[in-house]
Amino acid sequence: MLNFPVPYQGELVYSLVARAGVHLGVTSPKLLLDEVFNDRKVVATVDLPCHLKEISSHYPASLGLTVNRLAYEHTLFPIYAPFVGENRRKRCLHWMAGKSLGAIHLALGVSASRITQDRSLQYCPQCMENQQTQYGEYYWERQWQVSGSDCCLEHGGLVDALIERHGYHRHYFYALTSKYTQPVAQSNLIEEDQRVTRQVNNLLIRAAAKSPTFDQWSIFYRNIASDLNCTRGKHIQFDVIKEKLSSHWSADWLNKHELMLSDNQTCWLRSIFRKHRKSFSYLEHIAVLDAFLPDGWHITDVLKEVLSLPTVHPKGNNLYSNNTKLNDFSQEKRDLWEKYLKKFGVKRGRCCGGGGLYAWLYRHDRDWLLWVNGRYKRYFDAKNNRVDWGKRDLRVVNELTVIKPSMPQRSDAPRASKNWYLSQVSKTSTIAKNMDRLPLTRLFLARNVEDIATYQVRRVFRAIESLKESRTVVKRWKLLRLAGLSEERLTGKAALFLKKAIKD
Repeated sequence: MLNFPVPYQGELVYSLVARAGVHLGVTSPKLLLDEVFNDRKVVATVDLPCHLKEISSHYPASLGLTVNRLAYEHTLFPIYAPFVGENRRKRCLHWMAGKSLGAIHLALGVSASRITQDRSLQYCPQCMENQQTQYGEYYWERQWQVSGSDCCLEHGGLVDALIERHGYHRHYFYALTSKYTQPVAQSNLIEEDQRVTRQVNNLLIRAAAKSPTFDQWSIFYRNIASDLNCTRGKHIQFDVIKEKLSSHWSADWLNKHELMLSDNQTCWLRSIFRKHRKSFSYLEHIAVLDAFLPDGWHITDVLKEVLSLPTVHPKGNNLYSNNTKLNDFSQEKRDLWEKYLKKFGVKRGRCCGGGGLYAWLYRHDRDWLLWVNGRYKRYFDAKNNRVDWGKRDLRVVNELTVIKPSMPQRSDAPRASKNWYLSQVSKTSTIAKNMDRLPLTRLFLARNVEDIATYQVRRVFRAIESLKESRTVVKRWKLLRLAGLSEERLTGKAALFLKKAIKD
């Protein structure tokens, strides 16, 4: 693709594609996808886009805009990469180069994170004015779209744009223009937002580097607790840690970002000071580190320190050998655990009196334990009876029956497709994933979904009515333009209807 725009500093790839459409005068979102990606199924993703290899191919090699550079300088990948394992970081970069089918948001913990994304895209009005003065156009800066980073360090609070982050049109790249801004006053800077934004900016400008392991993060947080006298022997005093964090961050800020503290064993603050078995979000790390480290701390220095800590290598999965020399006590433990396995299986064996025995073997004879558990592993067909699917099927059909008469009939209205109907009911995602359990819903959709040919006929009919009302001569090219159709996309049924309509 010729004349593809060069990204500005800190510009999102999403913004880059949107500007390409403006520069080329392409108004059709599907045509823009064809021009840029040669693929009409690409979803307009703001934070972690894929198909970066296609974007990189539009530039000469002299610019050095490789996939890795685009990922680290023009997406939000740098705020997630340091907090997942190295293998996962490399895998995500591979997905971003091509297709991920949503896997990258799952792998980086975005989909299941307690940190919810902002509903709308955000912008800084004064930064927009500076962009117009310097470059003659606007663009989306990536720092504006980071959840929790709610301000511009120079001008004040960010403002919500009139564009939903996950809107109905999944393939539309919206260029930043005054059309989507609001005439509202920019709020003043808040100290808590400034502290978060400062560290987020440091993460965004950090160069590509190896990610620490979960073991290194575990050691680092234990060292912090020890340095601040929040430990008693080998145990961490959670009450002291909770009090320190509560006094550093306001309750309003914690509630706003879903970081509320509780005394439950599953509280995120308690988990982050335990052995890390999963990744934590950038905002959880920043909240803890800002409360416990001295003023002026830098997230880059923290990452360097974590990477310098020793890495605990897991034991190898060597199979048990009958030649292993055992004392009588160890052999007695093994024999007893095998009895539990034969009678109950692994999980029930632990719950039916073998929990202590399992723990002993896990500490002292792990290789054998894992091997023998594999021999006696039992598979259960778990039945989930929490949902009455028959009742839910009736409820969904009733909702769809109410929606059907109010289906929009304008020529520019969306097609009443299966996805359109499902988007009108509650719990859309659950319904779509369990259609095999909803026979009445399937039957309703099979009878009422509007196919493409019927949809085109409806648009042509409405276009004819519009021309007649305005007393305009009905011509084929006028009908096609008003209906938003073209000769190439016109189906046989719609072409026949159009031909008869012009004759009449």
